[in-house]
Order: sequence, then C-alpha cells, then structure tokens
Amino acid sequence: LLVVCSMQRCHQEALKKNRVMLAKQLVLRELMEHMIEKDIITTEMMETIQAKSGSFSQNVEFLNLLPKRGPNAFSAFCEALRETKQWHLEAVILKTISNLSHGIARLEHCYGSNLPLSASESCNSKRLRWIEPMEHSLDNGDGPSIPPVKYCTPEFYHDHQHLAYKLISVPRGLALILSNVHFSSEKDLEYRAGGDVDCTSLEMLFKHLGYQVTVFHDQTAQEMQNALERFSKLPDHQDVDSCIVALLSHGVEGGVYGSDGKLVQLQEAFRLFDNANCPNLQNKPKMFFIQACRGGE
Repeated sequence: LLVVCSMQRCHQEALKKNRVMLAKQLVLRELMEHMIEKDIITTEMMETIQAKSGSFSQNVEFLNLLPKRGPNAFSAFCEALRETKQWHLEAVILKTISNLSHGIARLEHCYGSNLPLSASESCNSKRLRWIEPMEHSLDNGDGPSIPPVKYCTPEFYHDHQHLAYKLISVPRGLALILSNVHFSSEKDLEYRAGGDVDCTSLEMLFKHLGYQVTVFHDQTAQEMQNALERFSKLPDHQDVDSCIVALLSHGVEGGVYGSDGKLVQLQEAFRLFDNANCPNLQNKPKMFFIQACRGGE
C-alpha cells in the first residue's frame, strides 16, 4: 500500500489563494515533464491532464492534483516554475506564503522539504528573519482606491521574458518615497495640492507589487540627500532583486526642491545607486520615479 502524505497547510493555502491566477497563466507543457522527472506526477496523470480541453481546464486539473502529491510536491513545483522561467508565478506564490507566515522573508525552510524542520514548525521558525507584512492596505476610505495589479498575459511574458530581469525575491525590493507638499516661503513654492494622495497611491501600489516601502514627508534638501544616502547603503539590498526611488516635489530641469526651497540634483541622487557606489544593487534594476511640478504648475 502506497501512502502519499499531503503537502503542508501553508503551501495548500498559497496555491488556493492564487488558484485563479495560476489557472489562467500557468504554462504546463514543459513544467509537467519536470514534475514527472521529480516523481511528483506520473505519465498517466499527465495524459489525464492533457486530455482536458484547453489550457485553463488542464491547469485546473493539475491544480486539483498537486496538493495530493505529497510533502515534496510544493518545492518541486516551485523549482519547476524556475526551470521553465515562470519566475513571476513563483514570486506571487512565495509572497503569499510570506504574508501567511506573518512576514517571514526567508522562505527556504518553509518550502524546502529536505531541511531539518518539522512540518509544524517550518512556517513559524523563530530563526528566520522577519519583515513588515505587506498585505495591509493604508487606504482609510477617503482617498483613491488602487485597482488590483493586473498580471501580463502568458503570451506577453513568453514573448518578452528574454528582455526581463529576474524578480523573485521576497520582498521584491526596497522602495523609498520622498514626498514634499509644504515649502518655506523663500522660493514662493506653493502647497502641492493632491501630493499626499499621490504619495499614498504610490505607496499602496508598490506594496501591491511586493516591495517593502519607506516614506518620508516634507524633507529639506539636506534631509533628502541624507535619506537617499542611507537608503543606498542598506545591506538588505543584497538580498533583494531590485529597488525603487520616488521623488515627489516641485522641481526644475535636473533637480527637485526640498521643503526648504533648496535643490537636490538628480544626477547626484542617481550616482548614489550606480555600481561603484552601491555594490549591493549591481546588475539589478533600479527604478526612479520623479514627479516634479515646476513652481505653481
């Protein structure tokens, strides 16, 4: 009698929460070959799945089967996603586990079946590093609602994946937002109406995309420069796949104003994140968003 234990509960929950997305986007053909090679499914099971009409129905059949294929099935599935370059799907699943596990960032123990942790403690190990959970919305009801992040189609992904960076870390990266709406009177810079709403919208969006976000409001030029320098030197950049910097203020060509009316030169800000000054982000995408109104505009 062959007894196959089911996968861990946190893994089942992660698959369940992402079931619709996986059913729509999963590309099974090559992935199932990897799952057969890892002894998770059999050839007969693959044939049963392929007998279903259309990719959506095949994906649903596969997702119905996967949780029943033992404690190794989840880690094998994640590995197969990487081997078939479906990194975006693995990243979403692992982010879900991170949220379910109250913000655990190091997930190797959670889905690695060969590590010396029991199933009951694998998703709650106190030895793992914790981060702030990213599932909490900051929307208090009086600001703009952020539409759900729409994932690209499988066709778009496969046509463009050779141009893309790999973004599978949890969190996906660190993000810094510097938002100035109030200014000293020296430069006649007006109050930036709606600036706080824009800042909140960006913060919510970045969190939806899997980033760990830090926000500073109404910083002087020197405070902005200091915040950028501290952010660029964070050791946690080494453990993530990208970073975001957003500067929201008044500005001119090539610079943005601090709350004291003094300029921060954009080239100086960019220089802090180049390969020479920020080795922890070498060869990783660094995204800069500049919203700089010109005076009263």
